[in-house]
Parts: sequence; C-alpha cells; structure tokens
Amino acid sequence: MRRFPASFWGAVLFLLIAAPLQVFGTPASGSAEPPPGFESRFVQANGVRLHFVVGGKGPPLLLIHGWPETWYEWRRMLPRLAERFTVVAPDLRGFGDSELAASGYDKKTLAQDMHALMASLGYRSAVVAGHDWGAPVAYAYAAQHRDEVSKLIMIEGAPFGPWMADTNPMWFFDFLRIPGYAESVVDGGREAAFLRFFYDNEAMHAVPGSFDEATIGIYTRGFERPGRMGPSYGLYRTIDRDVADNAEFAKRPLSIPILAVGADKGNGALIENNSRRVGNRVSAVLFRNTGHFIPEERPDALVDTLSKFVDGETLDPEWRP
Repeated sequence: MRRFPASFWGAVLFLLIAAPLQVFGTPASGSAEPPPGFESRFVQANGVRLHFVVGGKGPPLLLIHGWPETWYEWRRMLPRLAERFTVVAPDLRGFGDSELAASGYDKKTLAQDMHALMASLGYRSAVVAGHDWGAPVAYAYAAQHRDEVSKLIMIEGAPFGPWMADTNPMWFFDFLRIPGYAESVVDGGREAAFLRFFYDNEAMHAVPGSFDEATIGIYTRGFERPGRMGPSYGLYRTIDRDVADNAEFAKRPLSIPILAVGADKGNGALIENNSRRVGNRVSAVLFRNTGHFIPEERPDALVDTLSKFVDGETLDPEWRP
C-alpha cells in the first residue's frame, strides 16, 4: 500500500479542521476580463461549449492553461504576444466559463476539443503551447494532427508515458485520483482553502507575491461553483489512459521543433527529459529562481523565450532566463 507523505496528511488535517474557520479576505468583485485588444467568445466544439479569449494579429498561437487555473494565467503575456500573433487562450472543458462535461478529461480528448476550436476559427496550422496539464494536451494535439502544428511548446509539463514509471509523483496526484476521496475532503466549502495551498507557494514553490488576492479570488471563485472541482479530479483520474495513448503516439516521434521549458524550483530537467521521449528536435530552457507557475511568475521572460524559439533562434543550453 502506498504511503502518503507527512505533507499530505497535514493538508488533509488543515482542510478538515482549520479551513472552515479561515477567512481569506473579500473576493475581488467581477469576473476575469480579457486585456485590452482581446475579446471573450464562446464556440461549440467537439460536443462542448468552450470559452476562449482571442486578440492580436498574425499567425495563430494557441495557449492551453494548466491546473488549477484558466485562460487567465496567460493575461500578463497576452498584450505582448498580440503584437505578432493572433492569440487564442481557451478554458478547457469544465474549467473557467467552458461547459462542464461528465467525461472527456483525458488529454487526447481535450486535445480534440482544442483542435475543433481552432478549426472553427478557420485555422489549419498553429504554434501550440501548454503549461502544466496544458502541455500534455498540447502534445496530444500535435501527435494527432501532425500537419497542423508548426511548433510545440511545453512549459513545466510533459506527456505521461511508460517512461515515467519510476517517477515519484507529488502527493496530490494520488489524493486527487482516489475515487470519491477528494470529493469528501475538498468539496462543500473547502475548495478555496485547498487551492490556496497551491497558489501560496507551498506545493509549487511559486515566487512569493506571484498570486495577489485579486488573482486568487478569480481562480477560487470559479472552482467554488457547483461541480467545478470535478474536472480537476478528471485530469488526474485519466492518467492511466494518458499513459497508454502517449505510448502509442510516441511510436512515431514528432519531427516538428519542440521547446521544453522547465523551472529550477519546479519540475526542472524532467520537462526536457520527457520531451525527448516524444520528439526528435527538442530545445530546452531552464528558468532560474522560478517555481512551477512560470506564466504568472516570469511572464516577460517567457514571452522573450517563446519569441526566440518561434523565430528560429538557437537557444544556447547554457542560457538561463
């Protein structure tokens, strides 16, 4: 039987006893608004109603968010990226303002959602980038539509496969995967307390101050809505299916340029190592003094890095943002 670390039981004890007594300040008023030059839209894609923000002009760039976030994680990057790209930043099914779905949280299906969204906008080729769980979704997109992704960017996330059999996951992977358990501990008023544990740099080593109260409020209020934690569990409970899908995809390594972006206080070199399992043309960058949430912590440096890669500049392995 797998043993959970002390940090796991500490978090559970906090949720069961302390969290109901905590007051985390007044939530910011209003919902997340797109930055100037961007607009919020909805589209029916792959059987679900997806929300996304879009703006800018130029070749399309698809940005796929991670957990526990929404399109809003890219907000600080959008204005600069819009100077040279038409940027599409969606909410995955079940997240943000996208429609809830009872299933379909495996990364292969989520990638098909993203592909249907881009097709509805008339795009047949794009640069595709993903952070955290958005990275394996981006990979599944490229693996299923090889002629429609010009370049792939995976930020602090990479596809799960048999090659990760010896990797020791963080405690919350197992916690969220146990059917019914996370629901009994987290749901029903403890969502914000649980999520704050990740935003407040305890679990993900985020640079202090990266998440202000307004930002945390925007994220947590979304997850506090009835049923909105379910997709979070779905991302983790489909890992076995993801492993099987990625093992099949990896039989044909990607030939497009891939950028693997890690953080020294996050997943580090794991991103590069796993990316090399699925592609033949991998460049890698490791952010220094940075945690898992690079788009929140180092948005300008990340825009610079992505721009260099898209422009075809050689990224020196010794260069560190």
